[in-house]
Amino acid sequence: MSRSKRVRTAQKQAEKAERERLARRNRILRNSAISLVAVAVFVVAFFSLGGTGTALTGDTGATTWDLPALSDTEERITLADYQGSPTIAVFFASWCDVCEAEMPGFVQLSDQLGDQVDWVGINTQDNGAGVRDAEKWGIDTRWRLARDIGGTNGSNLSTATFGMRGMPLTVVYDDVGEIVHVQRGGISAEQLLGLLQQAFEIG
Repeated sequence: MSRSKRVRTAQKQAEKAERERLARRNRILRNSAISLVAVAVFVVAFFSLGGTGTALTGDTGATTWDLPALSDTEERITLADYQGSPTIAVFFASWCDVCEAEMPGFVQLSDQLGDQVDWVGINTQDNGAGVRDAEKWGIDTRWRLARDIGGTNGSNLSTATFGMRGMPLTVVYDDVGEIVHVQRGGISAEQLLGLLQQAFEIG
């Protein structure tokens, strides 16, 4: 074999080896990308299910919400459950200092009004400490408690529906589930009582 032919043969072998190396690299990159996508899909699905295997589905409209109970995702709490009486939805989060300050007055007011008004606490935009806070404030034995779902950090009802990017949020519904008042920011128990007396003639 002539020298020039040997050179061409060596070049072809080197080119073939380079093509095979690039093909192997591309396969590795493609498989890695597929694996990363699969992991990402799993993580999103896992946290969308609350890590429990139970889908946290439900409507989160202003006048038609359906949420899992705070301590049990099998139980559902809906706005429709409260038709027949005025209802106050108190949104809260463990990091909300104003919520902490408001809650004793709300608890006292709910005891004062008794069955004239229904109350529901909705934990939202939170880090998982809602049950502990509810127990600390004593609302776990007075009100039904729900957990907001969807959106970022479980916040679809408070952020997407009511446009809140912080806390607190208090929403007053009439006896057929229509919104009477949306309080974005703090409200005292005295102010809330005045609003209820004006809207429903109770107190």
